Amino acid sequence: MSASDTGAAPGAELPGHLANPAEAPITEQPEALFVPEHFAPTEEQQRIQATRARHVLIEANAGAAKTTSLALRIAQALMRGADPAMILALTYTAPAVLALRAQLRWVGLPAELVEAIRVQSFEAFSLEVLERIEGGRALSLQRLEQVKPYLLRAVERAQTLPGERHPEELSIDGSPAALAEGLLQTFAVLKGRMLIEQLDEDEAMSPALAEDLGFDYLSLRVRSAYEFIRRGGHPDRPEFRCEGDACYDLARALLRDEIPREGSPLAQGLALIVVDEMHDTNRAMFTVLKAVLEANRRAAFVGVGDRDQVIHSQAGAEAAFMHQSFEQEIGRPARLPLTASHRFGPELALMAGRLAHNKAYAAAAHCATEIELLPCESARVMAQQVARLAQAHLRQTQRHELRILLRRPAQSILLERELLKLGVDYRVDGFESFLRRPEVLLVRALHAFARDDFSSFASRPLREQTLAALMLFAGALIESPELRHLDAVTAQRRAIADAASHIDGMRPFIEGQVLRNASPRALAHLRAALAVLKAEDLQVLGEGFVRALDPSGLAASVLVRKEDIQQVRDNIAQLVQMIVAEGEGLEQAFRLLHLLEAGQARMRADPRVSLSSIEAAKGLEFDHVLIPHLSRGEFVGEVSAAENRNLLYVAMTRARQRLSLAYNPASPSRFLIEAGVLSA
Repeated sequence: MSASDTGAAPGAELPGHLANPAEAPITEQPEALFVPEHFAPTEEQQRIQATRARHVLIEANAGAAKTTSLALRIAQALMRGADPAMILALTYTAPAVLALRAQLRWVGLPAELVEAIRVQSFEAFSLEVLERIEGGRALSLQRLEQVKPYLLRAVERAQTLPGERHPEELSIDGSPAALAEGLLQTFAVLKGRMLIEQLDEDEAMSPALAEDLGFDYLSLRVRSAYEFIRRGGHPDRPEFRCEGDACYDLARALLRDEIPREGSPLAQGLALIVVDEMHDTNRAMFTVLKAVLEANRRAAFVGVGDRDQVIHSQAGAEAAFMHQSFEQEIGRPARLPLTASHRFGPELALMAGRLAHNKAYAAAAHCATEIELLPCESARVMAQQVARLAQAHLRQTQRHELRILLRRPAQSILLERELLKLGVDYRVDGFESFLRRPEVLLVRALHAFARDDFSSFASRPLREQTLAALMLFAGALIESPELRHLDAVTAQRRAIADAASHIDGMRPFIEGQVLRNASPRALAHLRAALAVLKAEDLQVLGEGFVRALDPSGLAASVLVRKEDIQQVRDNIAQLVQMIVAEGEGLEQAFRLLHLLEAGQARMRADPRVSLSSIEAAKGLEFDHVLIPHLSRGEFVGEVSAAENRNLLYVAMTRARQRLSLAYNPASPSRFLIEAGVLSA
């Protein structure tokens, strides 16, 4: 037994104890292995169970039972005599915590033992440590509405600080509240990657530096003001924390040597530390992990991940934390493979291995996956064919869930139109249905205003959402003597609620608030778009609407994230394409949108058919996976080609029984060729 697995006293000379843990050799000794209840472990899994080394990193393939293998390793430690309270398992998310606990029970550990094992997300673990240091808990904010007041104060502080050298970079069209969600997402990226903390202390913040970091100057300045406000309340701890703040705060304190080494709260006498889905690790998490390993030097460590599933690089996830960074900053680990998929068959395993740079990939003998190619000469034909497949899926009983995985939300527009046309009930995951996206509501409202006909906006919630979308893209602020005593957010909510209480209130609100108070730039584009719509000509719409409205410029004035701006542009372009393709006249096309919405409201949202982002499907598996738009220039986004390849790898490996791949045969994605799906 190794001292690290049993929690033996320091200096105990037990078999397998490593005199030089940095070298981390593999030493195999015959021993009784824990035998799970429901399955027979593979040779790879048994080696993971039995291997004794200070640090072990498991290079796993998708579907290769990563979490189950970790559960077996934990069970083996318990069998060797480790105290369950001295085992710490860290994960990326709270759902991953539940998944690991479920696998611990599934391999056969008693419920009381599972409860005694500490399975936590990095965030929950960091919060627990910080509470011990700070002597209490900071206010926890969970919803955007709770955070908005602090964000608005941060924007005001950033814009009014004396001595600001670039005030022109801090101007905002419209209400700062419209930036809230995008700003919080940007803050999460900055914290996960710890970009600011890695700058030289004397490096002055400037627009040029912000551009080098990949962000706009406004976001960085507001972030600085926000952190000042967040930390400015209690003398011993921050005033509040949101999701991700605890891991960042602990990592920041560690980098600044604010955590005492003597009597460190991280020194917990741990015998075994494991990390699941380690490819999702960012710099803040890795900083915490390094400190935990340093403070528990006799603990064994096992991390498992798949370098080809890194799809959160913009948030700081890096495969290097399982490779170069681990070796440089922690030590050289023993590396073990976990290659055999228990999810899908050999043909899909071969394709996934080719896509992942020809890495070894096998499949369990009992698995079989049907691979189906769907050549479609246009996006419209593709949407029709996918919708018919979804309709057929609901008629059969062999396969439960069909998950249609999209690279970008805008790709759902034509597809949702065809699903609704066929009466196929579906739900969406990872994005909003296109009919309720703010930019689509903007276009629908402009057409209603141009025709002076708001009869299709029958429900009050729809009217409220539509007026809010108009205010957002107009960059407008409410002007009303009756509401001057309220803050901007409350005043806008109150004014919209009053106007939306009756359908006749929409036009006066658009005239009196949206167009009257719009920023000059937004007003010019809104009027140009109205002129195109008033022409009532499909050809004019197709050729001139996007240019007149300038969705990218309109969005850039009120949003901060490049990804959000691109989605606005793509959604409007796809909407116009759909309207033109209908070919029945402008009025009929917009009437169709309203009919589709009414049909969607009647749907039962059958969980057997789902439209989803790839990110939302990560870590899950489905009987049938369908991936459309695998054509050149369509399976792309604001990330590197390597991450796009990883996204396709993740998408393909979600399938169990059937995988359908739709593409334009005249211009297939090069990823299909690299995977060996198509010949060059």
